[in-house]
Amino acid sequence: MTSINELEILENRIDRLENLVGKFEKIEKTKGLETIDEILNKLSSFSSNYSKIASAFKSINEINKYSSFDAINEIEDELMLQAKIELILSEDEAILKLDRDFQKLKSLKNILDNPILNDIPSLTEKLKEICSKQSSLKDNYDGQKEDLKNFLSFYYKSMKCVNESFLNYDDFINQYEQKQE
Repeated sequence: MTSINELEILENRIDRLENLVGKFEKIEKTKGLETIDEILNKLSSFSSNYSKIASAFKSINEINKYSSFDAINEIEDELMLQAKIELILSEDEAILKLDRDFQKLKSLKNILDNPILNDIPSLTEKLKEICSKQSSLKDNYDGQKEDLKNFLSFYYKSMKCVNESFLNYDDFINQYEQKQE
């Protein structure tokens, strides 16, 4: 019994929709677009009395526009075209950057072709040798300083001894001369 009630309810709903939209036979006899235009005109006249319905009805055109396959294809085509343009422009920017770098290298070519700069590898070896000699001298500096200090101390003592000897010798000669006189 419930299935019969459900069936009757569904038939009643279909009848009401046919009354609102138009009977199937009427749609078959007229062109579909004319029927849709007629329905849109009825809806727009109905919606003019209710502002909320009118604002929703205005958005239907946008919904139809963006939900149609042609609009989706257009959006996809625009996005694809935009992606291609961005790709080309990014490649163009990369090419321009490479060109600027190449021009900079070309301007620096004169500096890099300088014969003095070409001798740097051989001069580097000489510089390494000088640095190693300087390092060894620095390492030996304290030892040499101590050796020089010892040498000067010995020299001072030797000279002092020689000086004292000369003074003693001078005193001796003076005494001898005084005795001779």
